[in-house]
Amino acid sequence: MVKSLTMEQFCPDRALPVVDLFNFFEGDWLLSRTINDLRLNMPGAMTGKATITKRVEINHNPALSYLEEGELRFGNYREDVFRAYEYSFPESHIAHVLFSDGRMFHKLDLSSGYCEAEHLCGDDVYRGRFRVESRNVWLSNWYISGPSKELILDNRYQRQS
Repeated sequence: MVKSLTMEQFCPDRALPVVDLFNFFEGDWLLSRTINDLRLNMPGAMTGKATITKRVEINHNPALSYLEEGELRFGNYREDVFRAYEYSFPESHIAHVLFSDGRMFHKLDLSSGYCEAEHLCGDDVYRGRFRVESRNVWLSNWYISGPSKELILDNRYQRQS
């Protein structure tokens, strides 16, 4: 099993507040993800990048496009993977994270540098935690549970120069 991020790493008291999420997120990020499949007792990892770029406004709100690309590894298994989201900003410190088809995934408020989110997807529940460590590093942790899955995803984003 891969070691998951600790509660101390997500301690809200140690988070860096962000009042302008649009400018904080925009740019190129190195992404490292550990994956713990608790049902199969199988660790995995993904390394890659996340590119977050300006796009046309959504519902008169500033918007960013998030594109994640990397290599997923589980034992000998390897696969190139990607994921896309849209971020809309109804307020400077709040992002609505949307799936590429426009459906809401979750709200993200990092005005304190820390946020928790939840998303229901059929019978599956996604519980997320986010923490800003510095102007150049942020973390997210997802616990995903459902009838056929139980996963922990730990993500570290490091801004590229």
